[in-house]
Amino acid sequence: KKVLALINKGIIVELNNFIKFQIMDSLTQIVLGASVAEATLGKKIGNKAILYGAIAGTIPDLDIILKFFVDDLSATEMHRGFSHSLLFPFIIAPILGLFLKKIHRKLSNVSYLDWTKLFFFSIITHPILDAQTTWGTQLFWPLNYRIATDNIFIIDPLYTIPFLIFLIICSFQKKTSKKRKFYNNLGLITSSSYLVLTFISKGIGLYNIQNALEKENI
Repeated sequence: KKVLALINKGIIVELNNFIKFQIMDSLTQIVLGASVAEATLGKKIGNKAILYGAIAGTIPDLDIILKFFVDDLSATEMHRGFSHSLLFPFIIAPILGLFLKKIHRKLSNVSYLDWTKLFFFSIITHPILDAQTTWGTQLFWPLNYRIATDNIFIIDPLYTIPFLIFLIICSFQKKTSKKRKFYNNLGLITSSSYLVLTFISKGIGLYNIQNALEKENI
């Protein structure tokens, strides 16, 4: 009984950690997708762009539902596969664009191409960001090769929080306001600059380690 209790406790802890991890990871992708969508179509549809961009930003991670249909090892191998490939947005964006165009027929100033671009850019940025973490992302699916530049952690508050703050401020501005565009662009520039800095920091760190090893003849 004690063994079973420990096993159950371990499962519950792992499940809680998994849920917390997914929530934080999803928040980052929601903010990125929403901001990209705002930059793409915010001037025409306002906060609808933020809403649909947030949804689009989480779509690639829907592959986690595989965890309920296959064993953990298979689910882990399949995660960040097809839905995280550069091919996926080219397939799904036109479909979702058509769907939104039919729902919002009254928005005559928004074309099918506009909706498609919103989904395309909001989705494709997801795997590009994921590829910069440690897990690896199958960008060039079906090739079984995962890219992991490993310059940021999967959950990085320094990336997400400032980005989220600027997006929230942006959402309270009128859709045609220059301030709206300014705050959203500021969020995109700040977050992108942070990623550039992480690449530079990693490069400096690797360079210093290599020099240290050479000095020690290792």
